[in-house]
Amino acid sequence: EQNIPHPAHIPEPLPQHPLKELKGYDKVYLKKGETKRVRILLDEEAFAYYDVESHRFVVEKGTFEILAGPSSADLPLKATVVL
Repeated sequence: EQNIPHPAHIPEPLPQHPLKELKGYDKVYLKKGETKRVRILLDEEAFAYYDVESHRFVVEKGTFEILAGPSSADLPLKATVVL
């Protein structure tokens, strides 16, 4: 059994954002030496945060780094998304 977390990472976090956020995961069962492709869809909601001043969820424009791996300390896969 292996959990594959997919946190979104904001290269230059704003005060209302943590450095990393878990936005999706899938539990994958692999036998020794086996590989498997996993797809995690990140919709607009995955990039939204609650703005306490406007009292609503906001999607911020910018560059986001998508990180994936077996744990938050081991994230060897990376991609960049520009909104």
